[in-house]
Amino acid sequence: MERFLAQCARYIYKKHSNQLKDICLVFPNRRSGVFFTAYLQKELRMPAIGPKTTTVNELIASYSSWNTAEKLELISLLYDVFSKHTKTTETFDEFYFWGEILLADFNDIDRYLVDAKDLFRNISDLKEIESIFDYLTEDQKKALERFWGSMAVADKSGFREKYIAIWDKLYPVYADFKKLLRGQNLAFPGMIDREVAEQVKAGTVEFPFSKYYIIGLNALNTCEIRIFDHLKNEGKAEFLWDFDKTYVDDEQNEAGYFLRKNLKVFSPPEDFELNTDVFNHRKDINLVAVSSVYGQSQQIPNFLKATEKDYRQEFDNTAVVLADESLLFPSLGAIPEETGTINITMGYPVRNSVVYGFVMLLINLLKNKRKSGDGYMAFHRYVTDILNHQLLGGIEKEVTTAFVSDLKKNNKINVELAGIDFSTLHQRIFTIPDKTEDYSDYFLDVLGLLYHQQKTSGDAILLELIYSVYQAIEKLGAVVKKTLQTQNRQISETVYFRLFSQYLGQVSVAFEGEPLSGMQVMGILETRCLDFDNLIILGLNENKWPRKFTAPSFIPHNIRLGFGLPGIDEQDAMYGYYFYRLIQRAKNVTATYSVVKEGIGTGELSRYGYQLRYDSVHKPKMQNLDFVFANDPVESISIPGSEIIQKQLLDKNSEDHPLSPSAINTYLNCSLKFYFHYIAELPEPEEVKEEIDGVVFGNIFHDTMEELYKGFVGKVVDKIHLEQLAKNKIRIENEITIQIARHYLKQKEPIKGPVKLEGKTLLIFENIKTYLSQLLKIDMEYAPFKVVSLEQKYKRKISIDGKELWVGGKIDRLDEKEGATRVLDYKTGYVSSLSFNDVAQLFERDEKAPKKEILQALIYCWGLAAENPGVEIQPAIYALRKFFESKFEWEVKMNRAKMVFGKVDADFEQELSQLVSEIYSAENTFTQTEHTDKCKYCAYNGICRRY
Repeated sequence: MERFLAQCARYIYKKHSNQLKDICLVFPNRRSGVFFTAYLQKELRMPAIGPKTTTVNELIASYSSWNTAEKLELISLLYDVFSKHTKTTETFDEFYFWGEILLADFNDIDRYLVDAKDLFRNISDLKEIESIFDYLTEDQKKALERFWGSMAVADKSGFREKYIAIWDKLYPVYADFKKLLRGQNLAFPGMIDREVAEQVKAGTVEFPFSKYYIIGLNALNTCEIRIFDHLKNEGKAEFLWDFDKTYVDDEQNEAGYFLRKNLKVFSPPEDFELNTDVFNHRKDINLVAVSSVYGQSQQIPNFLKATEKDYRQEFDNTAVVLADESLLFPSLGAIPEETGTINITMGYPVRNSVVYGFVMLLINLLKNKRKSGDGYMAFHRYVTDILNHQLLGGIEKEVTTAFVSDLKKNNKINVELAGIDFSTLHQRIFTIPDKTEDYSDYFLDVLGLLYHQQKTSGDAILLELIYSVYQAIEKLGAVVKKTLQTQNRQISETVYFRLFSQYLGQVSVAFEGEPLSGMQVMGILETRCLDFDNLIILGLNENKWPRKFTAPSFIPHNIRLGFGLPGIDEQDAMYGYYFYRLIQRAKNVTATYSVVKEGIGTGELSRYGYQLRYDSVHKPKMQNLDFVFANDPVESISIPGSEIIQKQLLDKNSEDHPLSPSAINTYLNCSLKFYFHYIAELPEPEEVKEEIDGVVFGNIFHDTMEELYKGFVGKVVDKIHLEQLAKNKIRIENEITIQIARHYLKQKEPIKGPVKLEGKTLLIFENIKTYLSQLLKIDMEYAPFKVVSLEQKYKRKISIDGKELWVGGKIDRLDEKEGATRVLDYKTGYVSSLSFNDVAQLFERDEKAPKKEILQALIYCWGLAAENPGVEIQPAIYALRKFFESKFEWEVKMNRAKMVFGKVDADFEQELSQLVSEIYSAENTFTQTEHTDKCKYCAYNGICRRY
């Protein structure tokens, strides 16, 4: 099938073979001009000076003497004019967002030659205003309220009057703004277009070429139409449109929306031969659903294999079109080497690069810095994210690793930035500027040092990315400084970072290559006017093609429609044309779409895919690209015991280091975890605790209770003593604060100076204070009682195969009342039940819901019983989460009856003896739990591959 541009080249050469230098060709983009030149060269029979090739935007701009101003400069000038006319009290920061919208509206007004005075006057109808505000959400009303003034939206009539009064000022704002720009020889793009169009109408513009060919355009604004109409009336313009009857003759098909208008106003030459019935020719079309966004690129090898008979090493044979531009690198990696030359037509957006990610981390640091003395401090994650970034990975690695480890060890939530000076680059990164106007220099210094640091890597793409980002920020810095100097405008951090995102969002790195060779990889807009035999489109999702972004506007939709301003329908029509025109001459078309629903992605096939299925002669095949994940099942892990392991355990056991209840519970829950922790002694990964977790909370509570009750040890505590303690708020609060400083903030004892609690730390402080208050009330009801000991170790020997082993641990509190001794254990975590059926139940291996709290309490009772024969010992558990129940229960019960340890002493020791014998046996095997839900928060789940 002959290409459209090839047909244009043959036609133009036939008409102007001897006068090519006297004609000008106007294309939608530069790429189509390059392809056209290649086709024209094939027509040449002798050397010739080629025609002038340009784009429509370049053509118009060449006739203007004004300079296009930067957005910041434009909005800053617009703010001054707006403030003068409306007397608004808004700051520049608050106006900036609305200024962007107004500027975009002014741009549309000029490009479409709208009478601004008439347009703004049309808004004054109160019924129109009522219809506007009735559909707005509350958030939108608040947003408009902030812009137009402080008047409440609830006062609808008053707000309408305010709105109309402000809108009446917009024409003077528009007129004065343009007057101010003209005085400074500045303009916005639409203003330039309008100026040239008006000069053309006045006859003051001379078009030097004998003929202008308008080739392959689609959507035209009013300025372009006026200019082209002038050229047509002078007999200097010919229009070569690319279209097919299938979508132009179908009034319901949006793809032909603009062409239907263009063909009526600007008819193509009668002798231009264009086959307009090619869309319905047989095509092999496949629509492939992929259960992965980036996995779509894996369809490329399948497509190339299926089309190998039609594949040729020619620049217009095969193209990979990326509706989702983030698929560029995955696509390049998926193209087989034997494919040959590849030309990347599109640039690589820096926002998808590692450099952009690094700069975003710097922005997070700047946004979240806090003043600390003469310097700054920041939340630890903003610091460690930068230190651990791959671009800094090889710089002072040992020092950085030690620094991060120290943060974790000492639980430093906030980090002083001044001390991070491991290298010149580190020092510059963490030397934060005070003023927003210095931010650009900060980024430039960091990127400059990073560039020199990475020079030795030999990664040319990385260096080019750094350089491109550097150039964009350098340009932004120049604009900010100019605005500061010429307009004395202070730029806030919010506005700066908004501009920063816009400047970097437009930057892409161009790939060097030969555009007229091999397979083409391109974006949607690069495909205009181009034709290929084989097409694979990646990312044909509804939110990618057509694009779903429309600029916000203050001009209501029906007013835009009435004045001929573009909206969402026109945008959809443009992208519809790009799609249909691209595939109309293709032979083999495969389009992939992701079915993943995440973020703004809906996981839906584009509407154009459905139109091909249900509203065309083509019946595309629907396929799925399946990925086979045939990983071998994870094998269970078991560690056989040995005499070496037995000896290791026996050597560790002593009176000072007995086998603890927590170790016993770990063994019963998962004996493999016991092995990792107590035998292999694998350290659990340290992390900075941003919140006070259960372990730290428990330590704070236990130690606070010990300090508060320390004076009661050996004494009988009456209700009045506890009431006095409860009234001493200052002592309680001070003690909680000290323990938070010890256990969470990791401050060394003695704690020096005041401890500042804020945020979640303050909430934890209040929680602990509430629990302590309730515990004191519970103890008041139980009083009088004698406090025997607090946090004291109790251990006992047990004979195993002739060996004496120690078992025991630290009891939170022992108290006596009426001849009975309570072994009291505080539990800050969840306790499901204080009841059990028999002793054997407590020693069940790998139970799904073990009675670990009861077993721990009974081990303490067993340890105490040896030193206190004949004493009634009762286990008790204070479960904090049950403190506020109407009837607080602390007694451990066996078969629903109050339990006294003496009744089960013998049975308990027998079960305990068997368990300890098993743990210390050389014949033992350490196996992992069968209940994988226990592995969720286990420190060793990575070893077991149970994430």
